[in-house]
Amino acid sequence: MKKLPALLLFSASHLALADSLAPVIDNSAYPNGAPAAMPISVSAPMNSTFEMMTRLDEAQVEIQQLNGKIEEQANLIAEMKKKQSAMYADFDDRLQQVETKLGGAKTSAVTETPAAKDPEPAEVAPPPKPAVSVVPPAATPADEKKQQYLQAFEAFRNGQVPEAIAQFNTLLSKDPTNLYANNAQFWLGKAYRVNKDIGAAKKAFNVVLEKYPTSQKVPEALVELGIIEMEARNSAKAKEDFMRVMTDFPTSKSATVAAKKLQQLNETPN
Repeated sequence: MKKLPALLLFSASHLALADSLAPVIDNSAYPNGAPAAMPISVSAPMNSTFEMMTRLDEAQVEIQQLNGKIEEQANLIAEMKKKQSAMYADFDDRLQQVETKLGGAKTSAVTETPAAKDPEPAEVAPPPKPAVSVVPPAATPADEKKQQYLQAFEAFRNGQVPEAIAQFNTLLSKDPTNLYANNAQFWLGKAYRVNKDIGAAKKAFNVVLEKYPTSQKVPEALVELGIIEMEARNSAKAKEDFMRVMTDFPTSKSATVAAKKLQQLNETPN
């Protein structure tokens, strides 16, 4: 009878110790090859940590990919800006060249056709009697030709090509020997060329060579003829015109233009 309490006490102590230990799971009920069950108290935190680390790695990969795309876009934008800047610079250079040519053409048209300076009016003392209205004298023929020439040139410069052609022809038909006839004949050829009438342009430029051989427009007319032949793929004739400019007018600006055109022809394969 005394051994019973001691036995009960020993059993109670062992039960308490078993409760304090981790639970033991019997895996014998699982089929062969099946994963053994893990205690919930241990596997749940480990799975959560692993999942968080996996998501963190995926997020880092996505961030790296986005950074790569951003860098690629930045490089593309920078390259586009460079190309745009180069395009604008090239456009600005061409625009300045056109403005320079137009300004030079306008200046040459006026400076190469000098006219006699109009006499300044003399001072006249007022008469003692009431002044009588005086009709101004009519313009001289030279002034009329100058005005007609400048009007025709201004029409051409402003893009009114058909009007310019008509006005140049009117001026030349009235007096082909006037002071402005040589320039008018040259700009008539230019107007025909702009108007795509190449036959009339060639004829007009040849008239400059034939009727006005001492004119400053002769080398320019030769260059225009060479360009027309060059565009028509008549290389031999174009070279002949350019060589004539370089030989007969070596110090003119047209000689520089002719040399560049001749170099283009020599570099172009037949």
